[in-house]
Amino acid sequence: MNHTGMDHSSMGHTGMDHSSMGHDMGGMVHDMGMMMSFHGGYKETILFDFWETKTVLAFVLSCLGLFVCAALYEGLKLGREKLMVYEVKRREKTLGDSERKPTIRARLFSRSHLCQTLLHMLQITVSYLLMLVFMTYNSYLCLSVVLGAGLGYFIFGFQRVTSIDVNEHCH
Repeated sequence: MNHTGMDHSSMGHTGMDHSSMGHDMGGMVHDMGMMMSFHGGYKETILFDFWETKTVLAFVLSCLGLFVCAALYEGLKLGREKLMVYEVKRREKTLGDSERKPTIRARLFSRSHLCQTLLHMLQITVSYLLMLVFMTYNSYLCLSVVLGAGLGYFIFGFQRVTSIDVNEHCH
């Protein structure tokens, strides 16, 4: 809400500290606590209030952890794909042995579909968390995510059936 046209003199809050309230810029409040441009530095809050890096060592360990997480994320995508290919082959073999197709209910509540659903939820969660890390705009954290994803693709990508990932959430 823009209060620029209001008379605040009778409200009695002239001695208050307004530094934590942000700045009103034509109806938009801009919080000065988060940098919205790429920057360096090692003092960052990463994803959660408790994940705050106050030392260079904590920051480097966080970068390494995010690097490994981004690499493993690529492995998770490959794992889901391999599981799907395995299930399709198994289903085709089973259908070849019998004339009866499984019902929609049986396929919906099958162990493999439930497993894929849980893995999909995990993939979405990791994907968005990595995206939020990137949105800290800390150059080192961004580089950790990109290099980790690059290494993960290098390690796992050549095994992929297709280069187009229809299950990717952040592209």
